Amino acid sequence: MSPRRPIAELVGSDELARVLDLLELVTSEGDLDEALDAIVETACELTGAAHGVLAVLDAEGRMRDFHFHGLEDREVDAMGDLPEGRGVLAEVLASLGPMRREQVSGRPEAEALPPGHPEIDRFIGVPIRHAGRSLGTLFLGDGPGHRPFTPTDEHVLQWLAERAAQVLALAEARARAERREEWLRVFQRSVELLEPPIDRGVALTHVAELVGWMFHARAVVLAHLVDDHIELVAEDPAADLPGKLGDRDAMRERLAPGTPVHTAVKAAFTDRRARVSQTGRSLVVIVPFPLRLTERLVIGVVLRRDAHPPDQAELELLTSFANQATTSIDRLEGLAERQELMVLADRERIARDLHDVVIQRLFATGLQLQGLRRHLPETEQPRFDVVVRDLDQTIRDIRTTIFELSRLRGRSLRAEVRQLVAEYAEPLGFRATVDLQGPLDTTVPDRISDYLLATLREALSNVVRHAAATGVEVGLAVGADGVVLRVADDGRGLAAPGVESGLVNVRRRARDLGGDVRITGTPGEGTTLEWVVPLPD
Repeated sequence: MSPRRPIAELVGSDELARVLDLLELVTSEGDLDEALDAIVETACELTGAAHGVLAVLDAEGRMRDFHFHGLEDREVDAMGDLPEGRGVLAEVLASLGPMRREQVSGRPEAEALPPGHPEIDRFIGVPIRHAGRSLGTLFLGDGPGHRPFTPTDEHVLQWLAERAAQVLALAEARARAERREEWLRVFQRSVELLEPPIDRGVALTHVAELVGWMFHARAVVLAHLVDDHIELVAEDPAADLPGKLGDRDAMRERLAPGTPVHTAVKAAFTDRRARVSQTGRSLVVIVPFPLRLTERLVIGVVLRRDAHPPDQAELELLTSFANQATTSIDRLEGLAERQELMVLADRERIARDLHDVVIQRLFATGLQLQGLRRHLPETEQPRFDVVVRDLDQTIRDIRTTIFELSRLRGRSLRAEVRQLVAEYAEPLGFRATVDLQGPLDTTVPDRISDYLLATLREALSNVVRHAAATGVEVGLAVGADGVVLRVADDGRGLAAPGVESGLVNVRRRARDLGGDVRITGTPGEGTTLEWVVPLPD
């Protein structure tokens, strides 16, 4: 095509007013659909075309919207399902793909027209592009008896396509700005909701609620990958997706290994990047939730069927929100650990004060009372002896309390596990995440604690020596099955079936306590050790 000419040279004086009205409309912040309808109508008026179509593409290059002029509803219906691509119009739109910059024009074969399709003798189409990206197509068609499209018509159509690109780009920019404002409100609200003191489970539920509100999602869940199985940790209580946390069987089927969602979750755990997965007629957005002090999670957002998939900017905003929420949850975990240490310090202070002050004073008081006994009448001495015995019993009770306080102070399994994990931060090159659940300090006997710590040390040593891992998760819980220690890494995996890197002692300790060990792993996908022993009755 020849070099582009100014629009004033392409239209007559009587048409210039129409062009100026269009320019005023497209440069204002008015309705997007109104502006695009006006562009199609103006294209038909300036070129004399019988009908026109402006097709708008989404971020993935799929047709998402159409604007018609000069076509009746029955004629539009006869073109078929436009997004699926039927009829002459769809063929022309397909030929104007993102790699085509030139105009397309020609005459369709008569037999190519489906029944009811408007007769087309000439057609012309121009891609709508902005910043190297295809935003849509502007297409004009004529029935029999109309003059052929001229180079001037092509220039006019190209100019109008540029105005359409301008309108669409401005609309996208406004939508992005509004979306960022919404996300800023979500960020601010998350800071308010996740302010301590707050339970970790409640905090995760708040995170799911905020994401669900932001995306108008069908469901939002936070999940963890354990032994190739997805475990759900929290959800948006407003979800309307069948198979929620309460319906385990339905959810297990949706998340079974090999399903699209399971594959996306596993990939997110591996490379820690956001991704979009298609499952049935729904879209699922998976975003890593990289907790540092507890197990890593992912956020799964199930979008409604009529929702558009999030673009890269939206995924980046969701990832930023996950990182901020991660900081807040980790802060909660850190404050809980600090509170635990403060309780232990208080126990130590109380035990010291009872021993150094209270018992000594009681003991001195007892000695003084015994010295006074010989000065009492014989009839009063038996009652005096009862008082002295009660005082001795009080001293023994206080000593028992001191012993219990000291024992709790010396054998906090939670503190010892965290300390052991911290010792391995340097040889590992990172700090493993820790998830501690249940009354570990009050229900786990010393013998099991000793065996458990030895097992954890050996498991971490094996990771250092053999795994070449970039992440390790340590989980310890007390439940119906007893004490469950779980150590999972993302390293090389087991070298071959049955090869367990010398974990004979780990199995022996479990058997000595009536428990069992399960070690699973796949080359290149990490190894998981589960050490389960029952609690004594």
